[in-house]
Amino acid sequence: MRVELRNINRTFGSVQANRDVSLSVDGGRIHGLLGENGAGKTTLMKVLAGYLAPDSGTILLDGQPVHFRSPADALAHGIGMLHQDPLDVPAMSVLENFMLGRRQGFWIPRREARRELETLGQRFAFRFDPDVSVGSLTVGERQQLELLRLLSLGARVIVLDEPTTGISAPQKILMFRALRQLVAEGMSAIFVSNKLEEIADLCSEVTVLRNGQ
Repeated sequence: MRVELRNINRTFGSVQANRDVSLSVDGGRIHGLLGENGAGKTTLMKVLAGYLAPDSGTILLDGQPVHFRSPADALAHGIGMLHQDPLDVPAMSVLENFMLGRRQGFWIPRREARRELETLGQRFAFRFDPDVSVGSLTVGERQQLELLRLLSLGARVIVLDEPTTGISAPQKILMFRALRQLVAEGMSAIFVSNKLEEIADLCSEVTVLRNGQ
């Protein structure tokens, strides 16, 4: 799926976080979004993922304009965002968090969900005990679980917002390996970072933001 952002503008009061920003991402690519803290990277990606509405500009998927009213709406169109601090419920189990966001709620059979979690985890060498609480996991493990949840909900474009902050080196290797595997299968990813070495290692194309432009 080809993703295009055209002339995106987004302000917060007197601060213009994004000023006429355009970028495009083809399927089968890892596209880097690089810039200092405060450059507007996260704001732009929240616009793409349905967390924020742009003041002006257009989002196109495979050439067709779309308007997202919520993150669930974006995910229904195949756009999923993995935040630096994953959006999960620590008091709930791994399996229960994996089941979040489904249109049928928790009515999906738990055995079926457990089997899907196990299959997806094996695909990327992510290992979980489905019955432990998410609060007992490391940040890296919570990111892995969130990635599997987004994939199970149909995400074909994964936005990763500075995912290597606070995770171990082995977990970083696993995450990078999973991303490379996904793009080899035709999916795409947008990797947000301010770390040049990670962008150089992982990304085939890069967009640089500075002061929202």
